[in-house]
Amino acid sequence: ISNQIRIEYDLILQHLKEENRLELEEARETSNIKLDQEILRYKNEKDEAILKATNETNETISKLNQQIISERGKIIAEQQNNARYLEDEFKLKEDRMNQYVKDIKDRDLAWQDERADVLKEVQRLKTEALKMV
Repeated sequence: ISNQIRIEYDLILQHLKEENRLELEEARETSNIKLDQEILRYKNEKDEAILKATNETNETISKLNQQIISERGKIIAEQQNNARYLEDEFKLKEDRMNQYVKDIKDRDLAWQDERADVLKEVQRLKTEALKMV
């Protein structure tokens, strides 16, 4: 009996060891599957986060480029306005200068005419004075 109990005990123990091994293997396999799923989920979340960050970065860059283009346009428009203003100022001053030169020439001509008239008058008076003497 004792030998038979021992054999039955060994069989039960062998059977329990086999069940334990199978359960352990199944638990290990389930754990590995869950780990693989978590790793895949983490990788997908990471990829989504990277894609989102990349999209936000590209959007920010696009907005900044638009802002730069807008600012550049404003600067160019301002420079053109300043150039037109300076051209108008230059033209106005040039016109004034030309008017001053014309006025000076006109006065010079008037002075020369008056001088010629005075010289004629002096010449005439000299001639008259010589006739009287």
